[in-house]
Amino acid sequence: MLLQGTKKKETGLGKFPPSLHPSQFDCGAGVCVDAERVCDFTLDCPHGEDEADCPAQCDFETDSCGWQEFASRDGFDWTRSSPVNVPANVQHQAPPRDHSTNSSSGHFMFVLRNSSSFSQRALLRSPIFQQSGSNCTMTFWHYNAGLSVGATSMNLRVLNLTEESRVKNLTVLWQTFYHQGNLWQPVTVQIGRQTSPFQISVSKLSLGVYDGISALDDITFHNCSLPAAMDKCPSPDHFHCKHSRACVERLQVCDLVDDCGDGTDEENCSSELMCDFEEGLCSWTQDEEGDIFDWSLIQGPTPTPNTGPFKDHTWGNVNGQYLYIESSAPQEFKDMAVLISRPFQPTALGDHGTGPPCVFRFHYHMLGKHIFHLAVYLRTKTGGRGHMLWFRRGEQGNLWHRKTLYLNSARPFQILVEGTVGDDFTGDIAIDDLSFLGCEPYEGTLPSVESSTAAPPPAFSPVPPHSCLMGQYVCGSYGECVSQSQVCDFRLDCSDGSDEKDCVMEQCDFEGGLLCGWTLASPAPPVPLHAFRWQTGQGETMHHGEQFHRPVNDHTHGTVEGWYVYADSSNGGYGHTSDLLTPLITATGPQCTMEFWYYMSGFTVGTLQVFIKSANVTHEMWSETGNQGSRWMRGKVFIGIRHNLQVILRAKRGVSYMGDVVVDDIAFIDCAPPIISGLPCKKNEFSCANGHCISQRNLCDFIDHCGDASDENHYICRGISDQCNFEFDLCSWTQLKTDNFDWKIKTGKTPTFGTGPSTDHTLRNSSGHYLYLESSFPQLMGDIARISGPTFSHRSRECKMVFYLHMSGEGCGTLSVYLTTMFSRILLLDLSGHQGNYWIRQEVPLSSTEHFQVMIEGMIGRNGRGDICLDDITFFPGCLLSNNPVRDLPPPLPFGSCPGGLLRCENGGCFKPEQYCDFTDNCGDNSDEKECGTSCSFENGCCGWKSSPVDKFTWMLGTGSAQSIRPPHDHTLMNENGHFVYMSATPVGLKGDKAHMRSSVWKESSATCKLRFWYFISNKATGVIRLFLKTENELREVWMEQRMIHEWRRAEVPLRNLRNFELIFEAVRAKDVSGGAALDDLEFIDCARSVIHPGSCPAATDFVCSNGDCIDSSLVCDNKGDCADGSDELDCTGLAGACNFNMPEHQWEQECQLQQDQNDTFDWQIGQGQMSQRTGPSADHSPDGSGGYLYVNSAVQREGDVARVTTQQEFPASTGVCHLRFWFHMYGSKRMGALKVYTEGASGVPLLMWATSGNHGRSWRYANVVLSNTLPFRVTFQAEVGGDQQTDIALDDLSFTQSCAIGAPVTSTPPTCDPGYFQCVYLLECVPLSWWCDGEADCVDRSDEEECVSVVPGTVPPQSGCEDRQFRCTNGTCIPSLLRCDSVPDCVHGEDEYACPVVQCGYGELVCESTAGCLQQHRRCDGTVDCPPFNPDESSCYECPFTYCLNAGTCIVGNHGPVCICRSGWTGSRCHVQQKPAPPTTSDVISVIPDTELVAVYAGVGIAVILLAIAVAITILFFLQRRYTAKGSSLIANEETVKPVDWGAEFPDVKARAFKSSWSSFPKLAISVYPWRDELECPAKLSFSNPLYEESRSSEA
Repeated sequence: MLLQGTKKKETGLGKFPPSLHPSQFDCGAGVCVDAERVCDFTLDCPHGEDEADCPAQCDFETDSCGWQEFASRDGFDWTRSSPVNVPANVQHQAPPRDHSTNSSSGHFMFVLRNSSSFSQRALLRSPIFQQSGSNCTMTFWHYNAGLSVGATSMNLRVLNLTEESRVKNLTVLWQTFYHQGNLWQPVTVQIGRQTSPFQISVSKLSLGVYDGISALDDITFHNCSLPAAMDKCPSPDHFHCKHSRACVERLQVCDLVDDCGDGTDEENCSSELMCDFEEGLCSWTQDEEGDIFDWSLIQGPTPTPNTGPFKDHTWGNVNGQYLYIESSAPQEFKDMAVLISRPFQPTALGDHGTGPPCVFRFHYHMLGKHIFHLAVYLRTKTGGRGHMLWFRRGEQGNLWHRKTLYLNSARPFQILVEGTVGDDFTGDIAIDDLSFLGCEPYEGTLPSVESSTAAPPPAFSPVPPHSCLMGQYVCGSYGECVSQSQVCDFRLDCSDGSDEKDCVMEQCDFEGGLLCGWTLASPAPPVPLHAFRWQTGQGETMHHGEQFHRPVNDHTHGTVEGWYVYADSSNGGYGHTSDLLTPLITATGPQCTMEFWYYMSGFTVGTLQVFIKSANVTHEMWSETGNQGSRWMRGKVFIGIRHNLQVILRAKRGVSYMGDVVVDDIAFIDCAPPIISGLPCKKNEFSCANGHCISQRNLCDFIDHCGDASDENHYICRGISDQCNFEFDLCSWTQLKTDNFDWKIKTGKTPTFGTGPSTDHTLRNSSGHYLYLESSFPQLMGDIARISGPTFSHRSRECKMVFYLHMSGEGCGTLSVYLTTMFSRILLLDLSGHQGNYWIRQEVPLSSTEHFQVMIEGMIGRNGRGDICLDDITFFPGCLLSNNPVRDLPPPLPFGSCPGGLLRCENGGCFKPEQYCDFTDNCGDNSDEKECGTSCSFENGCCGWKSSPVDKFTWMLGTGSAQSIRPPHDHTLMNENGHFVYMSATPVGLKGDKAHMRSSVWKESSATCKLRFWYFISNKATGVIRLFLKTENELREVWMEQRMIHEWRRAEVPLRNLRNFELIFEAVRAKDVSGGAALDDLEFIDCARSVIHPGSCPAATDFVCSNGDCIDSSLVCDNKGDCADGSDELDCTGLAGACNFNMPEHQWEQECQLQQDQNDTFDWQIGQGQMSQRTGPSADHSPDGSGGYLYVNSAVQREGDVARVTTQQEFPASTGVCHLRFWFHMYGSKRMGALKVYTEGASGVPLLMWATSGNHGRSWRYANVVLSNTLPFRVTFQAEVGGDQQTDIALDDLSFTQSCAIGAPVTSTPPTCDPGYFQCVYLLECVPLSWWCDGEADCVDRSDEEECVSVVPGTVPPQSGCEDRQFRCTNGTCIPSLLRCDSVPDCVHGEDEYACPVVQCGYGELVCESTAGCLQQHRRCDGTVDCPPFNPDESSCYECPFTYCLNAGTCIVGNHGPVCICRSGWTGSRCHVQQKPAPPTTSDVISVIPDTELVAVYAGVGIAVILLAIAVAITILFFLQRRYTAKGSSLIANEETVKPVDWGAEFPDVKARAFKSSWSSFPKLAISVYPWRDELECPAKLSFSNPLYEESRSSEA
C-alpha cells in the first residue's frame, strides 16, 4: 500500500545556505536571486529553481507540490493518493478516478478519515507565495460528495513578516456545502495583487459524522506574475513603471490597483478622482431623492450567504472595505440605490481631439441566484438618471470584474451608479475602486430639470372642417362622417382608418414594448414602485433565475429579442391583481373570438382571467390557474355579438414570486360586424330577418350569428331533431346504468382547481349550465360515465351531431362518442388528454342501416385535474327521430284495456290522453292526476313531483328533527312524524349546489288558479328556494325566498290561465355544507277549467267553443272536432290553402293551389280507395271515406327517390303564428320512407319544419305544424321512398290557420266594459269602478285588488288665488276643499284627486292627507284644523256644496257639516259608490229547474215568502235588543276596527312582499307571504281533496 502523507513543515521561499545573505536565494551554479523573487510565479533562476518548491501548476501525479497537511496525526488528514492505492476499507472515501488523467491510477489530494474521534480537522496548506499580480486567479477541481460530507472552505492566509510574531490573517476565498454530486467540479478563485507573502489553505472539519468524499486536483495559478521589466514600452499608450521598469497600459494608471508591482502607477494621482472606500465615500454621495435606499460600506463577506464578495478588491482580503446593496429585507424587488459622483467638466475634445480621453473605471461583483441589475448613467441636469452608459443583469460569478467606460459630454455632467435589488435575498451587488482618468472636476452645480426651457405643449391637430351631425364621428379625411357606433368596431369605415386609430388593435404582438391600445387599468396611476402590474418585457432583459418563472423566448418570433406582456410576481403580495383594459369596443360580429397565447410556469404561479365588461356588469369569460409547464399555450374566448364592451385581461398573483403570468399575440378574429350586402342569400345560406346571410352550418347552434337571434329562434329551429343546452335537465339524453357514475349539470367553474371552464357555452356567463364529468374524489382512474341520446331512424340522411367540448387539465382522461345499434357499437370520436382551455366545436357525421343512438362516454384520467365538459348538443335536420311514445303520459297499467287509444284508470275506467294532468279527476279515483306533481302533503310520497336526474343533490323526503338544521316538525301534522321535502346538509355539499323538483306538464289552468305552499329555511344554515314556471317559450322565476326563517311560512302564487306548463321548485345551497330549505303542503287551488266564467282563456287568440270551453286557435277548422260540441268545425269555408283532394285527377293542382316540383324524382298523384296492396290507405280521411287523397306510389320507384309538391300561394314572413294542419298515412313495410315539410323563401336554404318516418299503422294520423320563415315563403311536402314497394305515403285535408295569410296572430276582440266599470283582468267580468282597489276583492279572479297604488298619480296644480279652505283647479276654478280626496273628480280634469292617499273610509269620514288615514265624522267642523294642507275638515261646515250628493242623493247639513242621504243601491260619503250585493246565504241559492216542474217552483216561492217573514221578525227583535248591547258592541267595534291586530309587532320580521315579473303574455303575479300563525281564514276549495289537510286546518283553528 502506498499512502503518501505530507510533512508538517512550511515550504516555499526556497533554500538559503548559511554562506549567503538571508535575502538571497541560491539557484546553483553560482547564481543567486533576491529572496523576494522566490515563489513569485516568475522563473528567475536559469532552471526555475526559485519556483521548484511552489509550482504554479500541480496535478499531484509526482508529489504534493508543497501542499501539506498541517494538522496531521489526528486520523483525519489530507492525503495524496490514487484510487488503486487506496485500501479497500476506505475506498469509499476517495473518488473513483482523478481529474487529470481520468483514470484510477491518477493522483489527487483527498481527506482520509481513519479515526472515530468526535472533533477532527483536516487542514491543507499550500507553499508560501509572494508578490502576486493584480490579475492573479487560481483554478482547481474539487470533488465533494456524500450525504454527510460536510463543508469545505478555502482561505487566503496573509503572512506579515515584519512583526515578531507572525500575524495570520485569513480571508475566505471559496466554500462549498454538502453533497455536490459524484463528479469533479471546476472552481476559480480570485487572489489579486498580494504584496505580502501568503498561503492558500483548505480546511475540512469533522464532528464525528463525516461520511463522504472530499478531494482536490489540478491546481493552477493564472496571470499571477508581475509584468516583466522592459527598456522601452511598445506604444505611447503605455506607462513605464519607475522602479520595476515594467510597462502597463495607460488606462491602468491611477486606478487604485498596483499594476506595476512597485506602486509607481498609483503615484501622483488626484484623490478627487479615485475612491477605494477605505475611508468613506470620498467625493461620491448617496442619492437622496431618486432612489429607495443607500449603498452600504462593509468589510469581509456580506451578511447573506451565497451572495456578495468574501473580500474587497483593493486589498483582496477581509480588511478592505467596499460598497454593496443589501437585497434582504426591508428591501423589496426593484428597489434602487444610487451613488452620485461629483460634477465634471465637459469632455468636448474627447477621444476625437488632442487631449486624453475621459474615462471611468470601476470594479463590480455580482454573485447570487437573484442578482438583478447594475447600471451606470451620465446626466447633465440634477434630478433624474440621464442616459444609460452601461448595465449588467444577472449573476456574473464569484469574481471582481473591471469595467472601463469612455465618457463624452458637451455639458458638465455627473456619473450615477445604480444598483437594483432582485426578487429574493440572494441578490447583493458590490462595487469597489471607482476612478476617473482624464476628467476635470467642475466646481459649479448642474442645472435642474425645472430650470430648463419647458418643452412646447403638444400640438393637437384641429378637427378638419366638416358638416357632420351630432352623434357622428369626424374622420381625418375632409368631409367624411361615420356613425359613432362604427368607431372601434374593427372595421375601417373612414377611408383613412381614423375611426380605429385610438382603439385596441386586432393583432398585438407587443413588439417594441407597445401595448396596441391596451391600457393599465389596475393598479391605477400613479403606480407604486413595487406593485404587481402588467408590463412589457423581453427574454434578453430577464435576470438570472427568471428563466424558471417566465419565458426566455417570446411566442411571436421565438427569440430572446421578442416582446410580450407579463405580470411580475416578484412584486406585490398574494392575491394582488393587475388589469389590462381595452378601449370601448362599440360592436362585434357573430363569430368574434379573442385568441391569445399564455405562459404560466412556476411552482406558485397565480391566475390569468379574461372578463367582458358591459356598462356596470362584468362577467368572467375564461380563467387559468396554477403551473401549466414551461410552454406557450393557446387561449380562446368566444365573444360573439356584443355592443359597447371592454375586454379585461387580469393577472392575479400567487403565494410567492415563483411564477409570472405572461401573455403574447392577442388577436381579435372575425370581430368586425357583418355588412348587409343586399344580395339574395345562396342556397346553402340562411337568410336572417335583418338581411344578413349566414352559413347553413351555423343555423341553430346556440350562437347568434345573425345579430338579431333569428337563426336561433326556436320556431325556425323546429326541424332540428334534438337540441340540448342543459339549462335545466338532460332533455332527451338519459344516464346509462352500465357505468360507474353519472354526468352532472353545473354552472360556473367546476369544483376542481385548475380545470374546467369559467362559463357555459350557451349563455357565456356564470349562470349558464353545462354537462360535466367530475374527475376528482370519489372517482378513480378508469371510471366511466355514459349518456345516451334519442333513437334515430335509419332513414336519416346527411345526419350529424354538433356539440361543444371543454377538456383542460393535466389529468384529462378520454371522451369517446359511439354510434350504437341493437347489434353493434361503432367508435366515431376518441379524444384524450388536455385539448385546450376553451370550448371546442366538434362535428360527428352519423349514418346507419339500422335505428341508432349516440352514446357519449367519459373516462377518468390519471388524476383529479381533468374535468370533461359538454354543452349545446345539436342533431341537425338530416337526423330523423324514430317513432317514440308520447311523453308525459302515465305508464300502462298491468290489467285491462281501453278502446280507441284511451288510457286506463286504476279503478278500471278509461280517460283520454288529453285529460291527463288537467286538474280534473276524470277517473274518479284521481289516478289520472296523482303522478302529475299535484297537491301534496308528502305523507304518502311525492305525488308525482320528480327530481332532476342530473342534480348533484336532490330534494329529500324526511321527517322533523329538533337537533338537525331541517325543520323540527312538518306543517301538515305539526309533529316529528310528519313528512316534508328538504335539501339536506352534507359534508360534500358546496355553495351553489342546486336541487330541482318538477311537476309534469299541466294541460291548462283556470283564471283563478293559484299554488299555495308552506316553506321553511333554517336559521342554522342558509339556502334559497325558487319557483319557476316553464312553458314552451320561456322559463321564468315567479317566486323566491332566501331569508332565514325558523318557522313554517305560507306563500301563494297566482298562476292564472296557462296552457302546457310545468312548475319547478329549486333549492340552492347558499354556502358549503349547508342545507335547511324545506317545503310542505303544496296545494293547487281552483285550477280546474270551468265554464262558469266564459272567455277566461289562457291566450287572447284562443277560440271559445259554444259551450264555453277554450281551445287553441290552431285547432279550429282542422277537420277534427276539438270542442265537445263540435263548434270549432262549423264555419270553415274560405280558408286559404285548404284542400281535401275530393276532385278529379287533372284539377287538384289548380283547385288546391299546389304545384309539382320539376326537379324531383317523380310526382304526387290523386288516389281513391285502396290503390296498393299491403300499403297506403284504404279510403280517404273524410267521414264516409269516399273522397280522394294525395299520395306517392312506391311500387315503381327506387329507394330514396323524392317527390315534392309546393303551395302556389306565398305566405308572408312570420315565426310561430302560422299553423299547417294535415292528415297523413304511412302504412306498409318496416322499411317505410320519410315525409317532410319545408318552408322555402325566395332565397336561402329551405327550412325543415317537420319530419317523420317509419310505419305509423293503418290509420290516418294528424299533424299540426308551426310554419316559420324570415322571408315570405311557400310550403313544400317532400316524400322519400322507402326500401321496397310497400312504402306508399299519403296526405289529406290540408288547411292553414287564418294567421298564415296575414303573418300575425288573429286576436278576437273581447267585449269591453261600459264607462264607470272596471274590466277584470283574467275574466270577461265587469265591476263598478268605485269597487276598484277598495280593499275587497270583487272580481272572481281578484284582479281588482292587484296593482293598487298607495297614492293617486298626478301632480297638484299651484295653489294661489283661492280663499282658505278652497282648492284651486288647473282652469282657475275654486272648489271647497271638502271635495278634495273624496274619490269624486270635481275639477274638469280631476286634479282635485291627484296625489291623494288611497284609503277606504267609512260613512261620514274624510280622507286626511297629512296622516294618510281617515278622519272620524265627529272631528269635522269642531273648530280645530286636523287635516292640513287644505283643511277639508273645516270646509263647508254650514252649507252643501253644489252637486255634493250624487245619484239623486239628498244633502243635509248637520252638526258636523254636510251629510248625504243616499237612495237605494248607492252608498259612500257622496253616494258615489254602487252598493255591493249581500253575500249569498243558503236560502238564497236557487237551483235551475226545468219548465215542466212549475208546481215545484211555486212551492219554492211560497217557502221563500215564509222565510222572509221569519227574517223580518228576527230583525225587529234585534233592533229592540240593540240599545242594551250598544256599549258592548261599540267596544267590540273599537277592538276590531279602530285597533286592528298589529301582526308586524308580534312578528317584526314578517313583511308581505309582491313579486314583480315582466311577463310578455300574462299580467303580473301578486304573491302573498305571511306567517302561518296569522292564518285565520278557511282555505279555498282544493282541486284535489286530501284528508290530512282537514286535520291540519282544524289544528290551525
